[in-house]
Amino acid sequence: MATVLIEDYALLRLALEHILMRVQGAGEIIVLSARELSEIGASWTKVVELLVLDVHPDPVHAVETLERAMALFSPRVILTLYGTDDPAVSAAFARRGVQGYIARSSDPAALAAAVSLVLAGGECYPRRETPADVPLATRSAMRGLTKRQEEILRLLVQGHSMREIAERIGISAATVKSHARTLYWKLNVRNQAEAAFVARHRGLIKPEGDGEA
Repeated sequence: MATVLIEDYALLRLALEHILMRVQGAGEIIVLSARELSEIGASWTKVVELLVLDVHPDPVHAVETLERAMALFSPRVILTLYGTDDPAVSAAFARRGVQGYIARSSDPAALAAAVSLVLAGGECYPRRETPADVPLATRSAMRGLTKRQEEILRLLVQGHSMREIAERIGISAATVKSHARTLYWKLNVRNQAEAAFVARHRGLIKPEGDGEA
């Protein structure tokens, strides 16, 4: 299995490649520019699990590039990166089965969480809140979690299993699962991957918690 990354900017291409290398399930990383994409013929034989495509600001060009990449690679999962959110483009991508549409300016942890989410079968698209609503939404989400649920969420985001969390904080795995179900409901997510993405994308988890042993 392979991940194909299509990105024209060298520095961003390198940064994205490093992020993808840390994501479980990404497999072999193949990096291409849009020009190189146009030069690939029908001889392509690798099975592509994930396509990560940095979209062009022109809507027509963006959709054309997506369709060309889909026809060539037949990826199981597609994550697209944008510079400026265009609802028309995101709607066109959604109609074509794209699982993710996220700002390329997102921090590395949020990008990695988005990749993990789509690989796990989830979807990530902008909530389209007004700027004034974002801080309120974030504060409301944090107020809705207990201290124990915040602790469990932080460990889930770090990739720990329910059993590992139980051993770490000294409670039963069944109690961890009960807390997890409740925080999933409060965050309006279905699983650990979605919880990690929401927590990263909305800034619910402090970065310094990532390095905890």
